[in-house]
Amino acid sequence: MKKYLRLTNLILIVLLIFTACKKDNVDPDGTTPTKQDSLPKYVQTANVYVAGSTYDSVTYKREAAYWKNGVAVILTRDNRYASANAIAVDGDNVYATGYTTDANGATIATYWKNGIQVNLTQNNTNASAGSIAIQGNDVYIAGFVGSSAVFWKNGQQFNLPLLGGMTIGSSAGIALQGTDIYVSGYQIGPKASAVYWKNGEPFRLPNDSASYAGKNIAFEDGNMYIPASYQGNTKGARVNYWKNNVPVSLTDLAFSVNAIQILINGADVYLACHTSKGSGYLKNNQLTLLSANAVSPEITGLGLIGDDVYCSGQSTYQKLSVATFWKNNIPVYLSSPIGRGGFASSIVVKPLK
Repeated sequence: MKKYLRLTNLILIVLLIFTACKKDNVDPDGTTPTKQDSLPKYVQTANVYVAGSTYDSVTYKREAAYWKNGVAVILTRDNRYASANAIAVDGDNVYATGYTTDANGATIATYWKNGIQVNLTQNNTNASAGSIAIQGNDVYIAGFVGSSAVFWKNGQQFNLPLLGGMTIGSSAGIALQGTDIYVSGYQIGPKASAVYWKNGEPFRLPNDSASYAGKNIAFEDGNMYIPASYQGNTKGARVNYWKNNVPVSLTDLAFSVNAIQILINGADVYLACHTSKGSGYLKNNQLTLLSANAVSPEITGLGLIGDDVYCSGQSTYQKLSVATFWKNNIPVYLSSPIGRGGFASSIVVKPLK
């Protein structure tokens, strides 16, 4: 059992690090493009906030960061390894969640409010903070500590219980409906199982194969939507998301879909997803792949303002992996004072004031 727990903890840690650095290549000739020659021209019609990380191509230190309309805000300095996983904007306040690293290399769940860092966990235990929800003066954050799914309310940690037969848990999305707290994620027993918790009570999301819940929960007209972020082999139609716990398939077995984030706009369902055809998003059952103008694009998040679709992620520019967002499929490459390399984990768009 101890060996199994060490293995599954390692899987959680690898997943955490993998999402933030899997393309940490540096331009072989050592050049770093400047901000001026790397940002495509686009018409700004909204305030665009992107969370992620940026790294120095000399020291390779990765720092947590976010960008507002292309301008970087560095959240950490001289950290061994750090990243922002999610971002939320409430009035004039900007919140980012993620992790930093202690002297022993363990990750510390962290969030920042207007650039001020708050550690949610102590040293020597691997942990990370993800999805965030704001309600009045209360800040709710989903994440994991060791092998346990948790959420925090104003810094106080709440452990989320396991279903019978499960030994490992992690939370991904968090949302509030009145006084009810919803958290999505997964648990591992003999296989992975997507779950959600309502006020701390766990519920299994139906699927005939191994599955995970994506990074958010969306509510629209009283309906709850949760993306299906991963599935093992399945004989029937693939589950792309759950609506009120009922599996919904937007595609047949012609190509696979791993949904990351779901957004609802009236009658339209948007899914940021990786597919066997490439990375992009589904609008209902219509797949849009990220622009071929960006090399090796990878999507991590989704935002909507009117008819404009924004995506966050990573792509290759001048042989370097850079944080990127797309507006209506036009890539915008993000730089920082630390370096050109980076990764964008999440995006939020707000109307211009």
